[in-house]
Amino acid sequence: MSEKLTIIKSLDKLPKDKTNWSEVKKMTEEEIVAAAESDPDAQLMTAKELKEAKRVHPPKKVDVKKIREHLHLTQQEFAACFGISERTLQQWEQHRSEPNALARNFLRVIERNPKAVQQALN
Repeated sequence: MSEKLTIIKSLDKLPKDKTNWSEVKKMTEEEIVAAAESDPDAQLMTAKELKEAKRVHPPKKVDVKKIREHLHLTQQEFAACFGISERTLQQWEQHRSEPNALARNFLRVIERNPKAVQQALN
């Protein structure tokens, strides 16, 4: 069996969802790895795969308004569809603030495949 990289986040601040976190807290490291390996949508990477993964370089600039208008959405609709605060969207479009690297990556994915993003978020 190949060595798997396991990243466990702190369970102190737990998201509110259908997960039974009290049961998760009782799991051993081996049980957590087994559960992760059984999920076809969340396969762990081997150390070799992780080392060979290409680094993502976020775009330096993203024209948020252009992306939104290309989708024929109002600010309110765009914000609701993609889980972005309307205020934040307005700040980005008015160039009062700039999206951080993570947001720029997310916006690039929205620009290239908005249906996949919506499907993943629903």
